[in-house]
Amino acid sequence: MRKSLATLAVLTAASMTVVGLAPAAAAADGLAEAQSIVAKYSKNPTSIGLPVISKPIPKGKRVITFTKDTIDAQLLSDATLEAGRLLGWDMEVMKTDLTLKGFNKTLNEAIAKKPDGIIVTGLGMDNYVKLFKRAKAAGVVMVCSACDSAPTGPVISTHVAGPKMLDLWSRMIAAYAVANSSGTPKVQAFGVSAYKILDLYDKAFAKNLKQLSPSASYTFNELTFAPGQVATNFKANPDTTFISSDLGAFSGLWSNELLAVGATPGQKPLLGGLNADQAAIQGLKDKTTNAWTGYSLPIVGYSVIDELARYWANVPLSKVDLPSQILTQQNIGTAVLDSAGYYVGIKDYQAQFKKVWGLK
Repeated sequence: MRKSLATLAVLTAASMTVVGLAPAAAAADGLAEAQSIVAKYSKNPTSIGLPVISKPIPKGKRVITFTKDTIDAQLLSDATLEAGRLLGWDMEVMKTDLTLKGFNKTLNEAIAKKPDGIIVTGLGMDNYVKLFKRAKAAGVVMVCSACDSAPTGPVISTHVAGPKMLDLWSRMIAAYAVANSSGTPKVQAFGVSAYKILDLYDKAFAKNLKQLSPSASYTFNELTFAPGQVATNFKANPDTTFISSDLGAFSGLWSNELLAVGATPGQKPLLGGLNADQAAIQGLKDKTTNAWTGYSLPIVGYSVIDELARYWANVPLSKVDLPSQILTQQNIGTAVLDSAGYYVGIKDYQAQFKKVWGLK
C-alpha cells in the first residue's frame, strides 16, 4: 500500500467539494477534541495489544505470500516470512509485477500449489471473484492486509490495515488539520479514487473533518501525477491551510512545488496524510512536511501471520487495531525507525508477538 501505487493509474482531474456550517461553539468543541486526538496519537506506541493465543498453534503449515520490485513490498514480505518461520511454517514468497493482470496470473499459480494459506495485500476484492472461488475449492484460506472490504469466500480476515483502521487514521490526520488551523481548516485533498482502499481513506477523512469542524472546507482533487498540479491548485486557492495526500509516496515534490509558486516556509499550507514512506519521514526531519500516519510494515507482516495463527489454533480472530501514531516534526526524532529510515513503531514488537504466540 505504498509508493508502487503511483504506477496504477494516470487519471483525468476531477473534484468534489464538501462544505458545512455550524455555530462557533460547535467549532470550539471540535477544536478541543481534535487537540485531544493529536495529543493521544503523537505518543510512541508501546504495545501490539494482542491477546495471547491460548491454544496450540499448529506447525508445518504451508503459506505463500508475494513481493514486488519495491523496497516497501520487500520489507513487508520479509517480515511475513520471518514471522511464519518463527511458528514452524513452510513459507514461500512469489514475485509478481505491479499490474492487475500480472498479479492475477501469480495468484492463480499460487492457488495451484494448494498451500494451506495465502497472504495478499492491497486488493480490490471484486477483481478476484473467480480466483477466490478457485482458492476456496482448493481448501486454501487467505488473509488480506490493506484490503477494501469485508472477508468473503476463502478470505478469513481483512482486519489488518482494513477499513476500520483507515477510519481511525483519517480521523487522526483530520484532527491534526483542525488543531493546527484554529479549528477551521481549508483543505485541498489529492488522491487516487480508482484505488478503493485510498478512496475509503479520502471519504473517511472528509467525514471526520466535518465531524470535528463543521465549518471547515474540503475539496477533493483527482491526482493526475502531472508536474505542478498541487502548485497550480494552491495558486487558485491561496487560503488553503492543509493539503492532504491519501498516500505519503505521492507527495515527494509537493513542498518544492508550493515554494516555487510563492508559498514561504512559514506560510505555506500544512502537508500530510496517510502512511509516511521513507521520503515523507525525511520531509518531517527536514521540516518540509507536517503530519503523517505511521505505517509499520514489519508489524503488518507479523499481524497477518497472527491472523492465520488464530484461525488454525481455533481461537477468535483479532479485533485489535494496529499500533498507531501521528508522525510530526515535533516527534519524528523519537519515533522508532529502522536503520534505513522506515517506520517501525515499536522497538520490541518481535518479542511481543513471540509472547502472544507462546514462543521463547
